[in-house]
Amino acid sequence: MLELVRGYAAAVFDAADRDDALGEVVSNLDALTRLVVASDRLRFALTDGSIQSSARADVLVDLLESRARPEVVALATFPVIYERATELPKTYEQLANLAADRSHRAEAGSHVVAEPPIGRSGALERLRGFAERTFECLEDQEEVDEIEDELFRFARVSEQYPDLRGALGNPQTPLAERLAVLESLLSGKVRPETLQLTQYVVRCGRARDLVGALDYLVELAAFERGRRVAEVRAAVELDDDERDRLTRALSRRTRRNIELRVVLDPSVLGGIGVSVGDTVIDGTLRHRLDQLRDVLVQPTT
Repeated sequence: MLELVRGYAAAVFDAADRDDALGEVVSNLDALTRLVVASDRLRFALTDGSIQSSARADVLVDLLESRARPEVVALATFPVIYERATELPKTYEQLANLAADRSHRAEAGSHVVAEPPIGRSGALERLRGFAERTFECLEDQEEVDEIEDELFRFARVSEQYPDLRGALGNPQTPLAERLAVLESLLSGKVRPETLQLTQYVVRCGRARDLVGALDYLVELAAFERGRRVAEVRAAVELDDDERDRLTRALSRRTRRNIELRVVLDPSVLGGIGVSVGDTVIDGTLRHRLDQLRDVLVQPTT
């Protein structure tokens, strides 16, 4: 399993634990794992790398959205985007095992979970996955702005207090005590998501580089702002129905609440071009004509 997926799963399990829903999450993931094993057609569809990942994810959404909790649907589709297609059945089994282990710990009264030791790049991937799920659950861009600002300010404070960094990064101090330090410092003063992200820095293995990890989260939050605005280039203004349908489609594709900004561009001729963050979807007539021209001007053999 990719560390990115492990971090994403940790955020899903944390939220389910807070909602007292871990048992249902475990049940849903077990059912998904059994379904992938039992259904040749589903397994072949999910593991066929020649099929676009977004199309394979849509298959799962259609299959699960009326049968599983929303966070399980999100957790099931996330690996489709990032994992190698052939690894998906194994990944679902690992996720089900992680969820069951987390549920057993919660039942025993241990809600705090440290991730297995790993190197810097792996820990940062875990952190990125955790942040990805955290940001997905936010309603609007203002919330992202608040979190970015709070993370930045805590990073600057941490720079000034080496004793704090030392206390949080000391592996000899029990994890629960280190997380309690962050709770006492930040609870009620920042958004809950900011506290959760900061605590995961300690859990995922980057506490010794607290400032660097916090600054990395600030970068991720800044990037997140760009993923919530879709710039649409069109030759003519879109009507309300077209805007609604496009917004719904983009929200499903990006897993974000999307704000449309339509730019009238006569050079488009027809169709639309969409940019969301670093994703570009060019469905313009101009683009198709340019492609046709490139084919026509190719030398014949």
